[in-house]
Order: sequence, then C-alpha cells, then structure tokens
Amino acid sequence: MHRRSAVTYVGDDPDVRARVSHAVESAWSGSWAPDDRAIATDVLLEADEETDLQPLSDACGIVTTGDAATDPSVADRLAATPDRVPVIVVLETATAEGFRLALRAGADDVVAGSESDASESESEADPLVGRLLDAVEPRRARLGSDDAARLREVLLDAGSTLMSTRSDEVDTKIRWTMENVGEHAELDRMVCYLREGEMFEPAYTWCPEGCDTALRPIGGFPDGGSLSTFENVVRSSVPPGSTDRSADGDDAALEEGKAPATVLVPLVADWNLIGVLTFETDAWRVWTDEEVDLYRTFADLIAYTIARNDRRLELRRRTEQLEQFSAVVSHDLRNPLNVLSGYLETVKREVPESTYEPMDRAVTRMETLIDNLLMLAKRGETIGDTELISVAGVAEEAWQTVRAPDATLTIADEVGQVRADPTRLRQVFENLFRNAVDHAGPGVTVEIGPRSGDAGDGMYIADDGPGVPPDVRDSLFDSGFSTADSSGIGLAIVDRIVDAHGWEVDVHNDGGAVFEVAFKAEAAVTPA
Repeated sequence: MHRRSAVTYVGDDPDVRARVSHAVESAWSGSWAPDDRAIATDVLLEADEETDLQPLSDACGIVTTGDAATDPSVADRLAATPDRVPVIVVLETATAEGFRLALRAGADDVVAGSESDASESESEADPLVGRLLDAVEPRRARLGSDDAARLREVLLDAGSTLMSTRSDEVDTKIRWTMENVGEHAELDRMVCYLREGEMFEPAYTWCPEGCDTALRPIGGFPDGGSLSTFENVVRSSVPPGSTDRSADGDDAALEEGKAPATVLVPLVADWNLIGVLTFETDAWRVWTDEEVDLYRTFADLIAYTIARNDRRLELRRRTEQLEQFSAVVSHDLRNPLNVLSGYLETVKREVPESTYEPMDRAVTRMETLIDNLLMLAKRGETIGDTELISVAGVAEEAWQTVRAPDATLTIADEVGQVRADPTRLRQVFENLFRNAVDHAGPGVTVEIGPRSGDAGDGMYIADDGPGVPPDVRDSLFDSGFSTADSSGIGLAIVDRIVDAHGWEVDVHNDGGAVFEVAFKAEAAVTPA
C-alpha cells in the first residue's frame, strides 16, 4: 500500500510556499521522499470534523509563518496535530519577540531569515533544509506516542471482539480485526500462517495490494529458529543512504530500499507453535519496543481465539459421537436385552432355579452395564446445581436400588451434611454399593462414616469383603478396568462425579475395601 506523506505548508505567503517546496526537493529524493503541498489558512479553518476535508491528516511535518502560527484559530488547528508531526515556523525577521510568540504558539522549531539570506555557495544551503531533515520522518519511520495509544485502543476493541466470537464468526472477525490493526498501524500487509504438519499455510490475510500466500516451512521465515523458541523476529528498515544502524536484516537489500520492514510473531497455544503472524510495510520503518509488544498482544489474542475454537469444535465432535453412542446403547443393545428378559420371565416356572438364576444375574448385569454406559455418555463429567443435603438421606435412597435383600447398611450419625448435586451424589453411592455386592456377595455389610483424625473433611464407605488387591489399586478408577465380577465402569463414574465436585477419592483396605471421599473446604461436612 503506497502511503506517501507530505510536508505541508500552512499560510498565504507565496514566497515562503516556494521556499518550502525547494527545501523539500533539496532534502529528499527517491520513492520514499514526501510530497510537499500548501494549505491556505482559510481552507484549514473551513475544515471541521463533520466534513471529509482533513488537510493535515497525512502531514509528516508542517511549515508555517509567524503570522499564521500566532493566529489563535490556526494555532488551535496546529496544536491538534499528533505530537509526532513537528511544526516549524519561518520568521522573515529574527526578533526575540518573534521567537517567543512562535514558541508560545506551539512551534517545535523556528527558522529565521529568507532563502536568499543563505550563501549562494554550494557548501551552504537554506537552514530550513537541515531543520526538515532533523525533525521530519517522511515515511513514518517510528510509531508516535499518539499512534501507539490509538493502536492500544484498537487492540482493546479487537480483544473484546475476539473473546465474544462464536465458532461460525471466527474467520470473519479475525480478518476484520487484522484489517483494523493494519490500517491503524499504517502497515502494507498482515498474514496469519497456521501450522499444518511441518508447513505453515496462510490462513488469514490482509493484503490490500496482494501478497505471497505460498506454504513455507519454519525455515522459510527470517530467523525461523527464534520463532521456534517463541521469540519475536524484528527486521527494521532504513531509507537509502541512512546511517541508522538500529535496523536489522540484509544490509544490501536495505540500502537498495527493497527489503520490507517486518515483524514476525509466533502464535503459541498450550506451549505449542501453532502459527506465525507477520506485520509488514514497504515504507522505511524502525519498530519500537512498544509497537512490537502491541503486535505480540494481538498475536496472543488470535492464538487464543483459534485454540479456543479448536477446543469447541473438538468438544462438539465428541458430543456428537457420544450422542451416536447413546443411541446405539439405548436401541441396539437394550432392545434385544428386553426381548431376552421377556423370554426369561416366560420360562421362569419351566426351568430349575439353578438354571434360571445365572441367566437372570447375567441379564441384570447387562442392564446395569447399559445404564452405566448411558450415564457415562450422557452426563460426562458435569454436575448440576449444588445444595446442602443430608449424606445419610441420599445414601438411604441409593440403598433402595441394591438388589441384595441380605445386605446391611450402617450410617454413622456424625456423617452430617454436604454441599453437592443430590442426583450425582446418589449415583456415587449406588455404584459403590453395587461394587460392594459384586465383590463381597449379597450378604455384604456396608458402613458409612466421617473421615477421622487428621484426614480432614469427608466420608468413608467401607465393606466387609475381601478388599482391593494391591496390584490393581492404581488402576481401579480407570474406565477400561474390569474384573470377572464387574465391568469397572461404575467406579469410573464415581471418580468423574467426585472430580466434578472438586473432591478426591481414594481406596485402601481395612478388613475390606474402604473408599474415602475428601471434600473441598467449601463443601465440608457439617453436623446434621
């Protein structure tokens, strides 16, 4: 994008106007040189915020006369220009009063005398030439403080926009924020590369005049090694013949004015390099630390937005898979089981009890397995609203589902209350009770009581069965762990529900299996 700025003369004196034009021509040459133009004072004063007339919008320096600078209306307009735009006042006659008035009016520099006062020898020139070279940056070599503040506001808006983006809006809003940032930072192009294996593909671009959109490896970027270690790469540029060594990059290309000024920022998510965001301008530019920090902030916003959207899409995909799985479990497994259960009930009186009971237990176990699979698929790791509930009351409700008339439940009075999701806590008890019956037999005794001593707030659920073998204790709560007596899914559900509440569950042996649930402080057991 060609952004040619201008040294602007404000005034009505044709001689000073000609002097400014000659000084600009003497000071600069080449494609990066500024234009020079004149704005009459009445034109400047006619412009207002409600019109499209913005005569000073692209000024890189302003030259005016003492009379114009001391006109209150003109002075107000000049004072409203960004602080990066110097105002130089030309005085026909050098007087102390003239200098004082010019400086009071906000002049950054004062040049006294006319162009004809300069020596006609080639060794000397109009002093206005030197003042322009010292004060004016024709191609916006550095971002001024006003521009940085404005860019910071743009990034705040970009953050609000990206943080509230829905999945179907991500592409549009990333491109929109890139365009907004690029225009305010006066860049020529921005490209967001996303990693695809070992290559980086341009996913989002803001290139008003086109740009290279080829895939490239990390080594295809300048100083790709720094990007791999999550470091910024900054390559400033200088105008031809400049001695400014703050620029980086290829000296030959810089001297020929061919190398664009570039900032490359890594896109990092979960400590992985997921892409690269490039900022470029064909104008000569020395990037300030503040500007680079702002670009890094913008890159972090984009990286977070992309990573969050990827997680959303993955969650949506997994949810769809779980819904499909639930449909299979509900229909393809339960329906044949219902048929089998119906036939089994029909022949109950016609077969010996020793034959019927094993078949009935097998059907019951399959029903339990299907219920647990559906619970795991539909409810996942979430819990609903929590409330202060009686542990004993929930446990007794869960005990009613146990198909073991000879089993016994004992609950200590000290168990009290806990803040939890009642339905999910009941599922914890149901699965622990079922586990006790499966491993200790239909005559098992189960005891519930508070954790004691220094163990902290919580409860234990113990049975008088054979206990848990030490070699399986670490994998007991894994969803893929099963034994001859149990599928293991029930304990996996217990672990997920406990974790969703922010609690912890552990198991050890003390005459039988003892499951201890440790509550977090805000859910601690209180007396009933």
